[in-house]
Amino acid sequence: MRRPITALSLLLALAATPSVAGAPFPCQGGLGGAASYLVAERFEQAVIADPRPEARSEYRMVVRNPHDLPAAVMTGIALRGIVEAPAEPVIVPPHGIAFVPIGHFPLDMSRGRMAPPMLEEVRAAMTIPFCQILDPGPETPSAQRAVPPGGVQVVRDEAAHHIHQRL
Repeated sequence: MRRPITALSLLLALAATPSVAGAPFPCQGGLGGAASYLVAERFEQAVIADPRPEARSEYRMVVRNPHDLPAAVMTGIALRGIVEAPAEPVIVPPHGIAFVPIGHFPLDMSRGRMAPPMLEEVRAAMTIPFCQILDPGPETPSAQRAVPPGGVQVVRDEAAHHIHQRL
């Protein structure tokens, strides 16, 4: 008899929590700098088991851009055990979607020390320090991240302390 009561209380708790799917978040506008928004469609956790030394749980956000211009989004997180995603913005194409990495939890840390955080914990601790709708122009980066002629591109290795520049 306790099982139906527990299941009912769990359903009521889930119904009381606000839904995040389709939640807009503020983004600095392009033309004229007007405030605008992008939409966080959903949050995902993916476990990558192989190869063994790099096994990890990855956390990411699916972002939809309802505008006619591309947007750049970068996330940040300060949560114990989570390694932040590379500090470079992800380009969301006009009227398109993109996967924006939040961070990852190395699975070798879970052996006897701590478990990967729940997706809800990651979503609550995540911040969006940079979001901008890009102005149209020849220097606007494409989704393929082309380097404009004569421009500088910062290339990041997997390790956060390796930063290389390419002309």
